[in-house]
Amino acid sequence: MLADLSPLEVTALAVALVGLIPVITQYRDETKLFTAGYVLLVIGMVATNLEVFFLGSVLNFVEHAFGIGLAGATFFAAAYLRRKNVINGGDAS
Repeated sequence: MLADLSPLEVTALAVALVGLIPVITQYRDETKLFTAGYVLLVIGMVATNLEVFFLGSVLNFVEHAFGIGLAGATFFAAAYLRRKNVINGGDAS
């Protein structure tokens, strides 16, 4: 079963998990949507690796619906709101 794992997907999961460290440690209220988007990407990577072992169809759906689709929508909303805040004279940092 372990032989069925894709080295690329395992590596991507490892990178995503390591990337969680700065995302969580540098969390601020202003970045909560960006953090949520990144966490959704990590959920997608976990799902894509676990689907080899069990619940393949369900975890494939989780990967694509949450790890890709909802993460993309969350990043879009985060960028839109951040840009709107900067244009309206909010914090530009």
